[in-house]
Amino acid sequence: MSSPFSPTSNLRRKRTVEGSCWPCKQRRIKCDLTKPACHRCIASGTEDCSYDKLLLRWKKRPSKSMPETTQQSLLVHRSLNDMSLATNERRAVDYFKGRLWPLFSTVHEPIPPPVALALRSQPVLQALCVFAEEHRALQEKGQAQHTLENRRLHCLTVIRGELGLEQTETASLSALLVAVLLLYFLEGYVNCADDDASTPCHASGASAILDALGGFDAAYMSSDKMTRMLLSEFASTDLTEAMMQDRRTRFPSVIWARMEPGSVWWESPLGNRSLATVLGTMADMTSYRQDVKEGTEPCNEMIQAFERALQPSFSMLEHSAEEQKPLGLKCDLFDAVTASSLSLNRSFQHAGLIYLYSAILHIPNHHFLVQQHVHACLECIQGMDPKTKVQNCALFPLYVAGAHAISGPHKATVLEKLDVIYKNLRFESVTCVRMTLEQIWTTSSHTSTWNDLFKGVSPCALVI
Repeated sequence: MSSPFSPTSNLRRKRTVEGSCWPCKQRRIKCDLTKPACHRCIASGTEDCSYDKLLLRWKKRPSKSMPETTQQSLLVHRSLNDMSLATNERRAVDYFKGRLWPLFSTVHEPIPPPVALALRSQPVLQALCVFAEEHRALQEKGQAQHTLENRRLHCLTVIRGELGLEQTETASLSALLVAVLLLYFLEGYVNCADDDASTPCHASGASAILDALGGFDAAYMSSDKMTRMLLSEFASTDLTEAMMQDRRTRFPSVIWARMEPGSVWWESPLGNRSLATVLGTMADMTSYRQDVKEGTEPCNEMIQAFERALQPSFSMLEHSAEEQKPLGLKCDLFDAVTASSLSLNRSFQHAGLIYLYSAILHIPNHHFLVQQHVHACLECIQGMDPKTKVQNCALFPLYVAGAHAISGPHKATVLEKLDVIYKNLRFESVTCVRMTLEQIWTTSSHTSTWNDLFKGVSPCALVI
């Protein structure tokens, strides 16, 4: 037997499991880590089963020295619209609302985030919290990877449990659609560099829910503005992904004609050619390319129609009496957001023309037709006001122009803008774009085709 003074006598046997709930930690018993409440707490009737990182004790009687307004704000923060939330959930909701949600659109006054829906739907709440915690972990490096993985798996379990019900109401399906879309953007924006990223799986899940709701058009027209905004971003990422992976889009090009102003991720500036029109033309070009690959005879008239539709547009002052304004009022044409939104439209038009010349007409990337649009596209992105959020959504035009750039100054401009966008977003998808472009610049030649340039694109990364 060892003596009382041997080194082994000072070692204590661990009775608790890492990550246990607080009641099991206090009772020093083994926790099965089941969420939202472990089986031991359920069996013993414990109501405060919590997995929070910090144990917060709330006084039943507030201090007399505490101002009345502070007491009320604490109660509201704790309940969050009369719904009791754990500390980590409240923190995740605040982070998503203040840091993540503004990155989803370029609109100056964005649509309210899905917090109210999250308070009514457990899958949406779980997806929202996981998204916030994963993005925060990229910056703080404080969360353990296995903890994040467990929370992600728990979120998937909740969603699959809701989908497994025999009869799911339309409202429940709409909420599940929002939850799956949040996971889709999480995997495509934040976790796209991981080996186990499941962006395509979430895209298929969202498409299946849309089919159950009657298709994209029916779901879009019957949804609220928040869901419409997410659907417009889903359709946009599917379009850009289809162009780079050389496939058909999941949805027909007619959906872009029905996108309404104010419920999409982009700002609608003055002029007749909105970004929806440009994206619709790009969707038509992807279908045309696949038809030609399958044996359809090329049509010069259609190619010329694509080229005319993508000609960069500029807003003009209206000289009619109704449009004239007093000289003392500020004109919207000179507003920073409007000017940057017009530049975003033109950058997508230049990117679409590069796709037309490179992917459909097979013009080499050193040809002047391609290079003039590379130069013009980068000029549009450089002209965007850095104080606006528009530049964050110019990643796809920057990607296309950068892949066809052959001059040193153009490549330097692309890298500079990528650094700015990554600093604003902190998305791993920006890092994937940078790595792919550096590989293209190292291995490609002037005669490389569209497929040669984008064959190394990550299938899990999303770009707009």
